[in-house]
Amino acid sequence: MHAFLSVVWVGMLVTTPACNRPTPPAPVEETPSAEDTPAAAEVTAPVDAAPQRITIDVAVDDPDRWLFVEKVRRGAPGAWATGSFNPDRNKLTIRTRDVQQFAIDTGRIPIDWERLVILGIDGHNSELRKRDYFVLHFARDKHGQWIVQEP
Repeated sequence: MHAFLSVVWVGMLVTTPACNRPTPPAPVEETPSAEDTPAAAEVTAPVDAAPQRITIDVAVDDPDRWLFVEKVRRGAPGAWATGSFNPDRNKLTIRTRDVQQFAIDTGRIPIDWERLVILGIDGHNSELRKRDYFVLHFARDKHGQWIVQEP
């Protein structure tokens, strides 16, 4: 507990001087007259429009890529998912932030299905059983738990 408090205290110590800097005064400008002011453009997009999506150029055909984010939480910019596989432990580890649905292609992972396969998602471990299909889709249920979506 003391380590947590000292980390918070150090963080506050570092950020406090920046927060207390005086704000420079705003420059004085002349107020434009009504005829000098251009007409405002009409806004046609709805107020609650979704933010623009950024496309990341990643080759889907990459044989080393086996984790695919399919849906992010609404209004959550910066959502991500990462995954790793430990062949010695036969364990898949997946971490997510603001992701609602993802898929893993088990055909691209050297899983030993003859042994127990552990799947850890966001710190919760469970057994992963082989299915008749390679791509497994996971989605959060209404309680926030990850469940496999059957085809």
